[in-house]
Amino acid sequence: MASFSLSKYLKKRKITLRQELWIALLIVIFVGFISSVLISTNSAKSYFSTQLYLKNVDNASSLALMISQLDKDPVELELLVSATFDTGHYKRIELQNPNGEVIVKRTFTDELKATAPKWFRAMYGLNVQPGVGQVNNGWQQFGTLFIESHSQYAEQALWESALKLFFSFLIVAFFACIVSAYFLSRILKPLDDVVYQANAFGDKRFIKSSVPRTFEFARLVQSMNQLSTRFSRIIKEDSKRLEELRFKSQHDELTGLANREYFGATLEAHLQKSKDHAHGALFLFRVVNLDKMSEQISRVEMVNFLRRFSQVLIEFLESNEAHFSENYIARISHNDFTVLFSDTDDIELLSKKVVRLHESFIEEYKNIELAIPHSCTYIQKNDTRFDVLKRADELLKSADNKPGVQAKVSDNKQKSELFDDATSWQNAIEEALDKKALEINTYPVTSFTGQLMQNQLGLSLELGGQIYRASYYYQWANRLKLLARLDWGLIKALVAQYSIEPPSELISVELSAQTLLDDAALASILTYLSAFPDLASKICFDIRESIAVSEIKIFKGFCEDVRCMGAKVALKRVGPEFTKIEKIQEFGLEMIKVDSVYGHNISYSQDNQTFLRGVCTLAHSIGIKVVAQGVTSQDDIDTLINLGFDGVIKE
Repeated sequence: MASFSLSKYLKKRKITLRQELWIALLIVIFVGFISSVLISTNSAKSYFSTQLYLKNVDNASSLALMISQLDKDPVELELLVSATFDTGHYKRIELQNPNGEVIVKRTFTDELKATAPKWFRAMYGLNVQPGVGQVNNGWQQFGTLFIESHSQYAEQALWESALKLFFSFLIVAFFACIVSAYFLSRILKPLDDVVYQANAFGDKRFIKSSVPRTFEFARLVQSMNQLSTRFSRIIKEDSKRLEELRFKSQHDELTGLANREYFGATLEAHLQKSKDHAHGALFLFRVVNLDKMSEQISRVEMVNFLRRFSQVLIEFLESNEAHFSENYIARISHNDFTVLFSDTDDIELLSKKVVRLHESFIEEYKNIELAIPHSCTYIQKNDTRFDVLKRADELLKSADNKPGVQAKVSDNKQKSELFDDATSWQNAIEEALDKKALEINTYPVTSFTGQLMQNQLGLSLELGGQIYRASYYYQWANRLKLLARLDWGLIKALVAQYSIEPPSELISVELSAQTLLDDAALASILTYLSAFPDLASKICFDIRESIAVSEIKIFKGFCEDVRCMGAKVALKRVGPEFTKIEKIQEFGLEMIKVDSVYGHNISYSQDNQTFLRGVCTLAHSIGIKVVAQGVTSQDDIDTLINLGFDGVIKE
C-alpha cells in the first residue's frame, strides 16, 4: 500500500529533467559499483578455490609418492605425516588402507583469529575438495592419502581483498558523482530552448532561438540559427535559383589551353593591376601555314600536331619559371597562340629560348614546311587590351612567312620610375619597414544594398619619398622573398591603429604564401594577435585559393589555429580550383572572393555565369558569403545579383 502511494505521488508530482538525470546517473553508478565489487570478489573466490584445490592435489601426489618409497613402518609414517602437517596450513591429512580403515590421521581443530565476519564467511566460504593420492607398496596398493588445506587463511585474504575493492570503487563512484554534477550543471542550463528548436526543425519549422550565455550552447544555437536562415532562403528561392553546377570549360577543345574569351578577361584584369606599375609582357605565336597543313595531313594528325605544339609551349613555361612570377597561355584563334607573363623584365632572353625549342619542334615535322614566327612586347603602364594585342600583331605581321622560326622583339621596355635593380628595391622596401614609413589603405567590401560587410586592408610604403600602393612594389617584394616581412609590418600597423578601440566591422588582411609556409613567421603573427582577443575577433585572414589547393594540410591547420583565437578565414582570388578543395565544409570559411577574371564582363559570358551560379549555390549551402572582386560595370553587378552573390569589392 505504501509503495502504491509513493508511485502515485511520483506520477502526480512533476519531476525535473535534472532530477531524472541524477536518478539515472546514481542508478548507473550504484549498479556499476555493486556489480564491480561482486564480480571482482566472486572472481577472487574462484581463483582462491582453484589454487587451494591445485595445492591439495600437488601435495597429495608428492606425499603419496614419498610414502610409497618408504618401508611403511608405522612410526616412520606417523613422523612423516606429522612433519608435513606441521609445516603447511592443512586442515586434514589422512592415510587410509584399501578397506577404508585409518592408518594415520592428523586434523586441525583450533579456531584461527580472523577479522572476516561470519556473514562473509557464510557467503564466500571456500568449499575446496581434498587432494587424493594413491600409496603403493611394491606392486600392491598400500592405501589412499587425503590432503585438505585450511581455507580460513584464503577466506581472510579474500575479505581483505574485498575491502580494498569496496573502498576503491567507492572513491571512484564518489568522484564520478562530482564530475557528473559539474557537467550536468553546465549542460542543462540552456537545454530547453535547444530541445524546443530541435523539435521545431523536426516539424520543418525553421525558427530562431535567443542565443544563451553558455559558450558551447551559444555556438550550437548560432549554428542552428544559421541553418534555419539558410534553409529558409533555399526553400523560398528554390524556384528562382538554379541548383545545377554546370562548368563549361573555358579552354580550347583541341589543345586544352585557355580560349580567347577567358584570356581576354585575364589580360584585362592584369592591365587593371598594371595601372600603378607595369610589370608584364605578351608573346604572340602564329602557325602561318596551318590551313595548308590541314590539306596535307589527316584530322587526327592535325589534332596531334596542335597538342604537341601546345605541349612545347607549356614545357617552355615550366623550364623558365625563374624569369616570371605568373603566366597565362591561350589559343586565341585558329592559328594564333599567346602567353601573358607577369613580373618579367627580359623578354629577349625568353624569346631566344622559345626559338630554340621551336627549332627542335620543326625537326620533328620535316615533311611539313612549318613557319612559326612569334612577337613579344612589354606591357605599358596605360595600355589597353586593344593596344597590347595590336602592337604584338603588327610586330608579327612584319615577319616574313618563310618556313622556319622567326622572332620579333619590341624594344619598348619602360625604365623603372624609382629603382633599376633588385638590390635597390630590397633596400628601399626594408628601409620603409624599419622606419615604419607605411600607411594602411582600406577597400570596402559592400553588399548590393550598400551595407558594409568588411574592410579589406592594403599596405602602402614610402619609397623614394613618395607613398606607393602594394600593386606598385608587390612583384619585386615577391621576387625578393619579402612578403612575409610585409605581412608582419601590416599586422603591427593594424594593432597599433586598432588595439585600443577595435573596429565595429570585420577587417580583412591578406597573408601571402611565403607567410603561410613559414612556420616561424605565421606563429609570430598568430601569437601576437592572440594578445588582443577583441581585435582578433574582428580580423578575417584572406588566403589565395591557389595556396589552399596546393597546401591543403597547412591551410586546414591554419584555419583551426585562427578559429581558436576567434578570427575568421576567407578565400581570395577564387576561380576554377574552388571545387578541388576537399571537405571545404570543415574549414569554417567566412567568405570567398571570386577573382576579377570571372567578374569582368560577366553579363556577356553564359559559361562564367553557370560556373559562378554553382559556386554561389555550393558556398551558400554551407553558410559562406560570396563576393566579387574588381567589378565596376552596373550590368555586371546586376548579373552578379541574379547569380546569388552577396557583395562586391570595387577596387
